[in-house]
Amino acid sequence: MRRFALFWILLSCLLGFLVWFFDANGHIMVHFGVISMMTPLWLFILVLCLICLCFAQVCKKIVTGAQKQMVEYSNKQSKMKKSDVDEALLLLFKTMTATTEGDLKIARSYLRNLKKIVGKGPISEVLELKILKGEKKFDEAEKLSLKLLQNKESELVGLKSLIETSSKKKEFEKALISANKAFETRQDLYWVLENTFRFRVLASDWTGALDVLEAGLKKKLIDKDKYAEFKGVTLYEIGLAERKEKGEIIFLKYLMQIRQLYPSFVPAALDLAMLYEKNGQVKQAQKVLREIWHINPTADVAKAYLKLFKEYSPIDRVQKMESFTLLNTIRPSLNNFLLAELDMKAKLYDKAHAEFEMFLINNPATKTIAKLMAQYEKEALKNSKAASDWIKREKNCEDDCLWVCTRCGEISSKWKPFCKKCGHVNPFEWVLCVNNKNK
Repeated sequence: MRRFALFWILLSCLLGFLVWFFDANGHIMVHFGVISMMTPLWLFILVLCLICLCFAQVCKKIVTGAQKQMVEYSNKQSKMKKSDVDEALLLLFKTMTATTEGDLKIARSYLRNLKKIVGKGPISEVLELKILKGEKKFDEAEKLSLKLLQNKESELVGLKSLIETSSKKKEFEKALISANKAFETRQDLYWVLENTFRFRVLASDWTGALDVLEAGLKKKLIDKDKYAEFKGVTLYEIGLAERKEKGEIIFLKYLMQIRQLYPSFVPAALDLAMLYEKNGQVKQAQKVLREIWHINPTADVAKAYLKLFKEYSPIDRVQKMESFTLLNTIRPSLNNFLLAELDMKAKLYDKAHAEFEMFLINNPATKTIAKLMAQYEKEALKNSKAASDWIKREKNCEDDCLWVCTRCGEISSKWKPFCKKCGHVNPFEWVLCVNNKNK
């Protein structure tokens, strides 16, 4: 401050000297109340500068004093809070633990005590949000989430909560709006990409879902295998949509791309084989079906392969299937299942019985097997009573040749790109028996 005052005095003197040098005879009339006087201009400049210096000094003292008071008050407040820091941290930890363990009443009591110390704010609101979700009070959780959206620092927390609450309420359109907003805000968070992809898929926005996948790969938030799987499913659905507008040639291009990207994807392989067969490329169709059968054997693949030999006799079809099943080492019971059915159609009863026995050693009786056993008892052994017993038993037998959601257990007769029950993408796996003992 002394340096500033000295600098200002020297500057005042310099200004006064310059005025005197250029206009030594210059005067100015000064009016102060009833007093009027003629003063040299250089002297007026010098005095004015000195008055400004004094005014600055007074202002500085006032500001400095106010700052000291604020610092003292802040220190006082800090000392007051420090005595409660340990207790607040302990309550925070207890609230989080109780919420995780599902002791929501205890969690609420801890939260009330925590609010008494830290007051209302983002921390207490986030904890409140977790408790509300645990209590399944999704409407209240949604309101609190909207409140968190108003604060820039807690915006993402609010968006994530809105996505979760909307999903729990099965309001997928609302969840998609929140997910899209989160995706516009941040693309470097896994949960943002995961939820945006999921809800775009549920809305059948396959092109938008593909954009999310590309962003995830670019940000290295999705591994290459999962990227290939989801991209294969996405391209398949895009191809199906474009097939209706642009024809089968464009669909064929998609299928060939999927074959390279996601070779174990059964629906795409079946459609590709069907298009080859339709165009007279039977050998190419056989090649595609052999490849997918070796990687991911299902009953649909076997049926598509047999369809290529529909003009063959039942015995010749059995021979074709016997050579085809040699490629399947993943699900040997499926081989027994298929050959037993074909043997019965060809009336090769001894071979059919051998396949039945092999199947039932490793699996429970399925509905199809029960029907075939009833047919075997009636036609081969002429045992009507045993045949009748198998028909009665069929009702309690396992379902066979189904697609099952690995997330929630939902059952479907056909593959679906997502599960409507749990909302997960490409969760369906083919099983021979729904209890999955054959795998």
